[in-house]
Amino acid sequence: MNEKTENFIEFVEKAKDEYLVTRKIAIDAKSDEKLLDFYDEINYFLKCLIDTVAKEDYKINYLNQFREDIQLSFNYLPYRGQPSNDFVFGNERHIVQELYNHKRELEEIFKALNFKLEFFKKLNFFNNNVVVVGANGSGKTSISNKFKEFMADNGVVISAQRILLVPTFNSVNNYSNTLNDLKAVQVRDKSNKNHENIAALQTEFEILLKNLISENNLLSNNYRIEAQELALKGEQIPPPSKSNLDKTIDIWNSLISHRKIECKDGMNIMVALDNGSRYPSVQMSDGEKVMLFLIAQVLQAPRDGFVIVDEPEMYLHKTILNKLWDSLENQRGDCIFIYLTHDLDFATSRITAKKIWIKSYFFPDKWDMEVIPENELPESLLMELLGSRKNVLFCEGEKGKIDEKVYNILFPNYTITPVGGCFEVISHTKAFNKIPNTNIKAIGLIDSDHHPTERLSKLRLNSVYHFSVAEVENLLLDEDFLKKLASNLMVNSEAIDSIKKDILKDLNAKKEIQAANFVSSRMDYYFKDSNVIKGNSLENLEANFSKFTGEMKIKESYEKRVEELSNIVKSNNYKMAICVYNNKSINIYVERHFKITDFTDRAIKLLQFDGTTHRLLLKYFPSELTA
Repeated sequence: MNEKTENFIEFVEKAKDEYLVTRKIAIDAKSDEKLLDFYDEINYFLKCLIDTVAKEDYKINYLNQFREDIQLSFNYLPYRGQPSNDFVFGNERHIVQELYNHKRELEEIFKALNFKLEFFKKLNFFNNNVVVVGANGSGKTSISNKFKEFMADNGVVISAQRILLVPTFNSVNNYSNTLNDLKAVQVRDKSNKNHENIAALQTEFEILLKNLISENNLLSNNYRIEAQELALKGEQIPPPSKSNLDKTIDIWNSLISHRKIECKDGMNIMVALDNGSRYPSVQMSDGEKVMLFLIAQVLQAPRDGFVIVDEPEMYLHKTILNKLWDSLENQRGDCIFIYLTHDLDFATSRITAKKIWIKSYFFPDKWDMEVIPENELPESLLMELLGSRKNVLFCEGEKGKIDEKVYNILFPNYTITPVGGCFEVISHTKAFNKIPNTNIKAIGLIDSDHHPTERLSKLRLNSVYHFSVAEVENLLLDEDFLKKLASNLMVNSEAIDSIKKDILKDLNAKKEIQAANFVSSRMDYYFKDSNVIKGNSLENLEANFSKFTGEMKIKESYEKRVEELSNIVKSNNYKMAICVYNNKSINIYVERHFKITDFTDRAIKLLQFDGTTHRLLLKYFPSELTA
């Protein structure tokens, strides 16, 4: 437990003591059971809060929201700080009345605290990004306001109501002034319920751009002053740091290939086309403007805060949507993103986020919500929301497991559907492709190690393909991929050699078990794929069965496999080792030599946010998938 968490728990323990003292005053004043029960409920809540927080180190800025409300509650303890209870005697009736006078305020505070604790527990105290999905009218905007209430000034709400008026500037404003205006906009109600809120929405884009430009101007001036001072001293001038305006331009330009934005005059953003022509940002399309609006919002959100986005898909083309939010999540890794959407494709694209389904809403602040574990979307949700129009990729594994996460990243144009084992993949693919009158097709993806070559060739005729490593976990053990991860973690490249050496050593130690498992799987496939020839007599039956079982050649297959594995180890063929070694636990060697405990999570995040890693893994897949 870290020091900040310990301090928080100590504060809550002291709060418990404060309420125990107040309860003792109520007892001495001969209060009724109703008031005593009320203080008992408060102390029970505080105990639950301590028990919850003690289990894990949560971000302190979220815990401090509980601290602030508990601190506020002390204002309604009229006898707090009394050196003793002697003052009670003779004033019992007045004291009980005074305690009751403040009971209503305390009820409101602890009702909100109870709601907040249950809500935060359901969302694991925002240790992950969150996607809240639900149909129109399910209370997504109302829950956005509840999030806003929770986060106080620690974040920004990006409303679905976006008035995209891009102004023209004739001067650069003072940064302190524009920053104050920005903070005021960030804490405003954006529910679009009255004329005042609509007026604020009309100026929001202008305020965002003003602050981008003024911050850029301030950094430029400071850099120039610093460069002059270094030049006078004859010292080397470092490269300039990027302003939020620079980052905005970089992200926008990375998403659209045939045009770029620029701000050469330091005041107004222009769009430059490939043919050399230019036009002002006011003439941008709605999609282009909303990209600029969203980037400016996120980059200027408070540090370590919330970014609440209502309908993140609005005005954005499908080809840009995921790339934009991947870039923004990567840029603002300090923030927690909370998306409110009814777009199923977008919801499933947020691979590492916790998914919440709003089933129903009861005014003013009651939601029937279901946490969807590990990206598993229930059938009722699929029926309610818009379905995917993409082709289907049936794969081995389970919902939310590594297979689905990796394939969602590598094959974004497919709806990834894990269905269990290879036989389920085959049967689902065949059945789906028999459905008439549909433009959506399915392909199946299985591993290849235990399948005979002729069987794999036959499966291709039914759109079932294989990849060339033993199992999906081994993809992340690709040597070049590990080098990328090592570079990100600033791990010495010598660790890669140690990992390869240990995996080959482990394979050598388990080659007999691996060979036995290999032959067992081959037998399983053989029995399921083949049939004993029909016989018309007992002699025919016995002869046909003997022929059927005799074709297995168990000992020969086993010895051949042991020899193959031995040759892989002797030749130090690491690439071939990960293609044949079925052992999900060998990533322990990566964690040991990289000195980490969460290799799979780190590897998937690298794969998600570094597109250059995709080609390192796609080489293991058939051309029918990668073309």
